[in-house]
This record gives sequence, C-alpha cells and structure tokens, in this order.
Amino acid sequence: SKFSMVISKVSTGSYKRQVYEVPSGKQLVDQAVIDRITWATWTSVLGDEVIGIWSRHAEKADVNCACVSHSGINLVTGDDFGMVKLFDFPCPEKFVRTCFCIVTTKSTVDIMVLYCFSRSMMEIPPTLNL
Repeated sequence: SKFSMVISKVSTGSYKRQVYEVPSGKQLVDQAVIDRITWATWTSVLGDEVIGIWSRHAEKADVNCACVSHSGINLVTGDDFGMVKLFDFPCPEKFVRTCFCIVTTKSTVDIMVLYCFSRSMMEIPPTLNL
C-alpha cells in the first residue's frame, strides 16, 4: 500500500483477489479495510476498479496483464489477442468502449512512453509516461 502498512494483493488461479499483510502473511478479509487501502502500484486484472477492461465477450483468461501509471490515472492492459490497450483508471463501468489501442512505444532506461491513437483516429489522447 502507499502508506505505512506493507500489504500484498494477489490474484488466484480461480480469479479471486486476496490481500495479505507482509511479513506476517495474515490475510485481510474485512472488505471495509481493503476498500480503504491506497495501492502504491496496481498490476491486477481483477477488482471493482478494473471491471471496464473486460469486453462483453471476454473470457476470464483473455486479459493477461495490467499496469497503472505512476500518476494513477491511466491503466495499460495486454490480452490474448496481442492488443495493448489504454484505459482511464479506475474504470469501474462494465464494457468500456473508450479505450485506445497502442500503436507504438518508446522506452528509455527509466521510463516508457506509449503513443496512443483511437481506432477512428478522430481523437488523439496525450502520450502516457509509465
């Protein structure tokens, strides 16, 4: 988490999100406590905050990875179809249609920049520094 406590969130093979205190390994089960955690990083494809990354016809294993930008306002995902997509974060609404497909990336030693364009090319969002 971002503040004081060291917390680890894992996603299981049965698509459940579990949260643990580190180093004790004690599982947190109080949803009110979990909901108040501000995560320092986010790489999970599970949770209310990322419901919008799943398309209407997606199967559970279709989205493989996710990463939230350092600013905490963008989310990049990768899927089984070779697509890398950019979403606003959080994206709690189901079946979001306003994601962008990534057309190119440029990386340096300490930062990656994604250049993003919509499929219609009518809207060009700013680049994203990860």
